[in-house]
Amino acid sequence: MNYLTNAAATCAAAGVLLVASCGGDSTGPNSTKDINGDWSIAANYNNPQLQTTCTLTGSASISQTGTTFTGQVTGSVLACAGPGGNTSENADGPVTGGQINGSTLTYSNGECIYTGTITGTPANRVEGDTDCDVAIGGTTYPFTGTWVLSR
Repeated sequence: MNYLTNAAATCAAAGVLLVASCGGDSTGPNSTKDINGDWSIAANYNNPQLQTTCTLTGSASISQTGTTFTGQVTGSVLACAGPGGNTSENADGPVTGGQINGSTLTYSNGECIYTGTITGTPANRVEGDTDCDVAIGGTTYPFTGTWVLSR
């Protein structure tokens, strides 16, 4: 099996979880930001060793309770390119386990760790970094990247 196809499948799962790193409004400097609602997603992942880059675009609907959030990604496309060719697939799915601390978001799914900063009043943008350990053909490769949520 082509490692690019495996990378794309794993990145698709990571991309779904990527949206868990989203953010929103506050009523004071130490308040929890309100991120309820709909967002657009854009992300970039890469691995220089594999010479592989991936981009993710889509939409997410986030539901927040206090400092935690869940959601659903829809209409997403994950496209990857590398020496083995190009691939693209759907990355829709649930968002679970999101945490908010003031203007900072964090999420870990055991494969990727996402961090981000919420900006805007009301919250209208989240930007951050992601680090993933992706298993491809029995070897684990690091993928790093950036992501943005906007509305």
